[in-house]
Amino acid sequence: MATIQQTGVIVDSITRNGKYEPFELQVARGLITYHSVVNVFGYQSALTAAVAPTTAPIAVWEINAAYVFPTTAQQMVLASGSASDAGLTITINGLDASYNILSESITFTAGNYTGATTVNSYLRINSIITTSDTTSPGTVNVGLITLKNIAGTVTYAQIAIGVGKSQMSIYTVPNNYSFNLNRANVFTSQAYTVAGNSLYRVFSTNNNTGAALAVIQSPFVGNFSVLREYPFYYPPKTDIQWQVGTNVTSIAVGVNIEGVLVAVDGTL
Repeated sequence: MATIQQTGVIVDSITRNGKYEPFELQVARGLITYHSVVNVFGYQSALTAAVAPTTAPIAVWEINAAYVFPTTAQQMVLASGSASDAGLTITINGLDASYNILSESITFTAGNYTGATTVNSYLRINSIITTSDTTSPGTVNVGLITLKNIAGTVTYAQIAIGVGKSQMSIYTVPNNYSFNLNRANVFTSQAYTVAGNSLYRVFSTNNNTGAALAVIQSPFVGNFSVLREYPFYYPPKTDIQWQVGTNVTSIAVGVNIEGVLVAVDGTL
């Protein structure tokens, strides 16, 4: 069938006309004031049995070890392991000493890719992501990209080779906002056996009150999924870690989290 072509005619959709569209789509498009979608993705290719179920599940991120939060706001050093990443711009998304949203972008050059110090001081890092590439558009990072403390002894975020963004199941709720969780999925390469099992745990710390707790603990085999009818509320300044432990020798684990960040009434 031949394609019918017309000139001077725009076939509008309901979305373009703005008469009606789902609330969730409006939030995703940035049309609802003080609401924004938050997606958190974590991945670890070889979570090991050294992290045993019921004892020490860890956040799923690029390093197979427990995540350590900064104790004070501090400048950090962003670096790549390859000179080929000169031209990449990496955006750091985090929080300042008062848990307010803070970000900056650093462009690697031939002179700074081995270590560029941030202008801002960060108490929390929620993600780092490639936002532009002036040297090789359409390609991803060639080297391992890390964000560490000035001493270079602690990694707070990392971008694996060829990925372009950090993938860590960690999120801190900014000051004056709440995080409302809608969906959580965990996918693993774990085979279904009598002996094999894993543990899903959500661990949170409310930095206003100091209260820390395991919000949920659920054993599972293979995959785990939560789809909430009513969002789960996390208050401002809460550290959240979506964690997994396993008794299997080594498994790949991916974590997908979806929720909405909403301004607390009367704060903004």
